Amino acid sequence: MRKLLNKPWFVIVVAVGALALVAHVIFSNGQKFGLPSFGAAPAEVVASEDSPNAQVNSSVAASVANMRIPGPFRDPFAVQVKEEAVEKKVEADVIETVHLSAIWTQNGQTLVLINEQIFQDGDEIGRLKIESATQDGVWLTHWKGRNFISIGGNFTLNTPAGKFSSSAHAL
Repeated sequence: MRKLLNKPWFVIVVAVGALALVAHVIFSNGQKFGLPSFGAAPAEVVASEDSPNAQVNSSVAASVANMRIPGPFRDPFAVQVKEEAVEKKVEADVIETVHLSAIWTQNGQTLVLINEQIFQDGDEIGRLKIESATQDGVWLTHWKGRNFISIGGNFTLNTPAGKFSSSAHAL
């Protein structure tokens, strides 16, 4: 098609054909194609009105009055309101933080000062358990494994809400 559009004789033939079709539709008032003519009005309007302008105006008014718009249309520019879904009660994660302040040995036992409380081996702090305490630091065990905290160090255990509820049932 591109090759034909580059040939002047083909472009002229298409242009003349288009002009001939437009002239035919205009001069025949479109009646041969089954189209209503532009100035034609319904028979009852032509009988009651005398002037040609009144006929055209009344035919347009009659056409608009006879138009039927099917069903409700959604406005594409309207702001859409989203219905709020019922929110589930979200349980917060359980976060436990410990701070090791001091370690000392008393009567053959190693004691530790964690979160301003004194603990020894085997004691539990929430979900954390003191596995062993030495002069170097403390080994803590928890559901994720175990961690070492030296003096002055902090440890934070973040337990997701789902894990918290399942481990609470296990205890």
